[in-house]
Amino acid sequence: MVVESYHSLEDKLVKAAFAAGTTSSAPPGLPVVPEEHQPYLRALTRGAEKASAEEAEVNPRSKPVRLRAVERIRVTPPSRLRRPA
Repeated sequence: MVVESYHSLEDKLVKAAFAAGTTSSAPPGLPVVPEEHQPYLRALTRGAEKASAEEAEVNPRSKPVRLRAVERIRVTPPSRLRRPA
């Protein structure tokens, strides 16, 4: 999945969703992490990619864009899809 966000609030939501999918939901210190607590996403970008200086010069609207990408590595368990309260 690749997401381009144009506003900081959009990027904050994307960053939080991707972080939740790329980290384990198991309590720290477990000797063996159950499969349902393993991450179901793998980050393809480190942080957010920004437009290059050349692109920003040619297209000024590309300056605020942030691109983030992840790959689904396993089926998402239904319990991890619910939004926290």
